[in-house]
Amino acid sequence: MAEQMYEPQQQRSREKVARILEAAAMLLETTPYEDLGTKLIAAEAGVSIGVLYRYFGDKEAIVASLVRRWLQLDVQMVERITADRLPESSQELLERLLTAYADRFRKQPGYRRVWYHGPRIASLKADTRQTDLAIAERLHSTLVRGYAMPDTTESRRRARLAVEVGSNLLDLAFREDPVGDPQILADAALMMDRYLFAPSSRST
Repeated sequence: MAEQMYEPQQQRSREKVARILEAAAMLLETTPYEDLGTKLIAAEAGVSIGVLYRYFGDKEAIVASLVRRWLQLDVQMVERITADRLPESSQELLERLLTAYADRFRKQPGYRRVWYHGPRIASLKADTRQTDLAIAERLHSTLVRGYAMPDTTESRRRARLAVEVGSNLLDLAFREDPVGDPQILADAALMMDRYLFAPSSRST
C-alpha cells in the first residue's frame, strides 16, 4: 500500500495521531516490524482501527511519520545544544552532540529497533538528506562562530561529510551494544574534530 498520512488541524485529532505514533514506538521495543499490525497499534493507542486509518494508510505510513518526527527532533536537539554556551573546545562540542544522539538510541522507545530493523522506506531518503544538510549547516555555522573555523566551501563540505561519518560511527557503536560502545563514541568525536580542522590539502 502506498504511504499515506493525513495531517490533522484540530487539537483533538493531533492528540490521536500522537497517541498512535507513541503506541507504535512502544510496541517496536518488543515487537518485530514484521509482526506489527495496525490492529495492534490501534489497540495500544486506545483508538478504533477506523480512526487509525483516517490518518494513516498502513503501518509503513505510521513508521514513516514516526521517523519524520524523530528527524525534526534531531534538528531541534542540535539547535538547542549549539545555542547554549559553547564548551571551550570543538571536540567537547562534538562529544555533547554525539552523547545526545547516543541517548536517543538508549532512551527513545523504538528508535534503535527502527534504525537497525525497520523498513527501508524510499520516501524517507529525501527527508533524511534534508535533515543531515540542516544539521551540517548548523554545525558549520557554530564552528565558524565559536571556534574560528574558516567560512569556506571546503569547510562546509567537511561539515557535511563529518555528519555522515558521525552517523555511521553511531551505527557502529550501537549495532551490537544497546548502551553504545563508549570507546567508539569517544573516538568518533576525536576523529570528526581532527578531520574538521585538518589543514586543507587543496590548493587555494
